[in-house]
Amino acid sequence: MGRKTVFSLLAVLAAAVFLFAGVSYYIGLQVFKSSTQLVTNETTAEVPETFWELYKMSYEEFCEKYKPEKVEIISTFDGHVIPGDYIYARQSKGNKNNKTVIMVHGLGGNRYTAYPYAEMFLDKGYNVLAYDQRSTNENTAKYTTFGYWEKYDLIDCINYVLEKAPGQPIGVWGQSYGGATAGLALGYKETYKKVNFAILDCPVSSMEWLIENKMKDMDIGIPVSYMSWCGNIVNKLKLGFSYRDADVSIAVRNVEIPVLVINSKADKVTPCFMGKDIYDSIRGSSKRIWTVEDSEHAMILIDYYQEYKDKVTELLEVLD
Repeated sequence: MGRKTVFSLLAVLAAAVFLFAGVSYYIGLQVFKSSTQLVTNETTAEVPETFWELYKMSYEEFCEKYKPEKVEIISTFDGHVIPGDYIYARQSKGNKNNKTVIMVHGLGGNRYTAYPYAEMFLDKGYNVLAYDQRSTNENTAKYTTFGYWEKYDLIDCINYVLEKAPGQPIGVWGQSYGGATAGLALGYKETYKKVNFAILDCPVSSMEWLIENKMKDMDIGIPVSYMSWCGNIVNKLKLGFSYRDADVSIAVRNVEIPVLVINSKADKVTPCFMGKDIYDSIRGSSKRIWTVEDSEHAMILIDYYQEYKDKVTELLEVLD
């Protein structure tokens, strides 16, 4: 084979490599863009009246009864403001130095959508801190990251409550996307040791699975595994972490506090296996799981109101 032929082959090979790299980066960038801006501040600024009707409650009456106090916590991760509502149990008489539950809403919601669940804890004498997650309502932090960066906001909220209520019991409740935030936060540098219990309602367990499942729905003729690979590389380049780093089942392995996982066999958004994977991976003995048969995603409180309250009460009574 002549030298010119070799050079020609190398040139073709180099061009093919550059083309493959360019196409892969472009595909990865599209996956990255679609997966890291799942909601915006504008689309999550309002809570429709139908939401309150669904839970058979009035936002105005709730605010009149509990008079939520707006608080602003500065993120130690990238300096943005974490907007929250501090809601006082009547037993606390307006004092933050009281047992407290931090509530982490799901994707598409905001801190107000945690209010129907807050009443369970308020009735038990717990104060509640509900806050907006990244790119939601009044939280203007860029990117949604399936709980990976969101966990830093939750840890800041935990530290805020610890400062205001030293020595008091602290709980974390997270739903769906917020369940991923809670799980990743608890497993980060043994943050669970700062918390007394956690409740994960229909939690997300795997960033990778959700992204790949979304791409399957698109059905654009490109192998999902290839698109996921491209997206993972761009995510790592731009944000510094891989999809696997946001795996909640891995993060919670060493958590030893009481954890209640709530899920449904009929959930198509965060399938039942996600909660089960998280539950199974926790090595501590103070874990429990409650699975219902027929509720849609994040609808268990509506379908099983009394049972939901009973499960929460059972968990809290273990701590008293």
